[in-house]
Amino acid sequence: MIRLFCLRLLQSLGLVLVAYLFVCLLTAGMSGEPFSLKLPDISQPDGNSAVDLLLFSLPGQLLLLLAGCFIHRQRLLALAFVLSAALTAWLQCLIFADAFGNTWSTAEIVGLLVFNLHWLVVALVPGLAWLIGLERLRR
Repeated sequence: MIRLFCLRLLQSLGLVLVAYLFVCLLTAGMSGEPFSLKLPDISQPDGNSAVDLLLFSLPGQLLLLLAGCFIHRQRLLALAFVLSAALTAWLQCLIFADAFGNTWSTAEIVGLLVFNLHWLVVALVPGLAWLIGLERLRR
């Protein structure tokens, strides 16, 4: 049980990678600039983009960790990862929306996420590879 918990904890770290790539791709798409691995600056004076990215990835990680401890089939685990990544991407849109404009309503943030779902799919590729690669170690 401890081994499964540690494996799921390692797999949940893939959500941080997905969130980071999604924010970088979203920034490049919204600003029209070339792709860069630099996170956008947030408007809060004492804010740190990297810390906020990590903090807003935690709910998705905890959700995946909780669900993953009860899921033993690889397809269902991948589905749980994708759903957790969607939650994480929505939270990243909430925190980084200020970098693209001054005020955003909840509906506009959901629209931002839906309009940029193709970037989420691209960002999911290395995260799912991480998930499946670690899952093969379990067997």
